[in-house]
Amino acid sequence: MSKELNIQEVFSKFVRFNARNKITLLSFIVISVLFVVLFQKFKTPYYETKAICMSGISDYERQEQIENLSQRTAIDLVNHLQINIENKDIKQLAKKLGLKESIASSIKKIEAEQLYQQDMEEKYYALNKFEVSLTLYDNTKIQNVQNGLKYYFKNNKYVKDYHSKYIQSNKKIINDIENELNLLNEVRREGAKNNLDVSSVNIVSGKDGKEISNQIVNLSQLREEIKMKQDLLHPLVYVQEFANVDKKEDDILLWGLIAIIIGYIFGLFFVLIKRNLD
Repeated sequence: MSKELNIQEVFSKFVRFNARNKITLLSFIVISVLFVVLFQKFKTPYYETKAICMSGISDYERQEQIENLSQRTAIDLVNHLQINIENKDIKQLAKKLGLKESIASSIKKIEAEQLYQQDMEEKYYALNKFEVSLTLYDNTKIQNVQNGLKYYFKNNKYVKDYHSKYIQSNKKIINDIENELNLLNEVRREGAKNNLDVSSVNIVSGKDGKEISNQIVNLSQLREEIKMKQDLLHPLVYVQEFANVDKKEDDILLWGLIAIIIGYIFGLFFVLIKRNLD
C-alpha cells in the first residue's frame, strides 16, 4: 500500500513539474519539430522501387535446387554493390554497372532478398526468384540502373565463365541428342526392313536415373527444353521490371516523433539547470 502511494506521489510530482514548466518544454518540442520539418523540406528527396528477378547462375553452376541456395549467388552479387554505395566509391560503382558516374551517384541503396511462398501446411519454401529493392535520388534514372544491373551480371568474370561453359555443354548435349535421333531413325529403318520391333529400346538416360524412351518425340522434347533454357536463362532476367515511381519518400513522421522526445529531454535538462542556478 505504501509503495503504491509512493508511486502515485512521484507521478503527481512529475505531472505538476510538467504543468509548471509547460511553456519551456513545449518551446523546445516545437523548435525540434520545426527543425525536422525544415530538414525534410530542403534535404535531397529519394524514391523507392522494386523489381522481381531470377537468374540462371545456379543452372550454369549445375546446382540442385537446394533450399535458400537456388538464387544465392545472384542475391550476393546485387548486395555486394552496396559496399561501393556506402563507401561512396561512385567511380567503381559506375564501372561495374557500365553507367556514367552522374547516374551511378543517384543510387542511395540497393538490396536483394530471396522470395518465399507459403504452402498449405503454412511452411515457407524458397522460390527460384528474388526481389531487388532500389532507392535512388533521381527517379528518371530507374531505367538506366535497371539496364546497368543486367550489364553488371553479364560482364562479371565468374558468371561469364560459367555461362560460357554452360552454353558449350548444352551444345554438346544437343549434338549428342541429334546424333541419337539420327541413329534411331536408322535403326527404325533397318527394323522396318527386317520386321523388328524397336519401340522399347532405351538409348538416353534422363534425370534422377529415369530412362527416357528413345522415341523421337521424347528426344525432341528434351532437346527443345535445353534450347529454351539456353535462350531464356540469362545471368539476370526481370520477371517484373522496376516500377516507375513519382512519389517522394520521407521519414517526417518517424523523425517528428524522435524530435518530440529529444526536444522534451532537452527541455527537462534546461529547466533543471535553470532551477539549480536560481
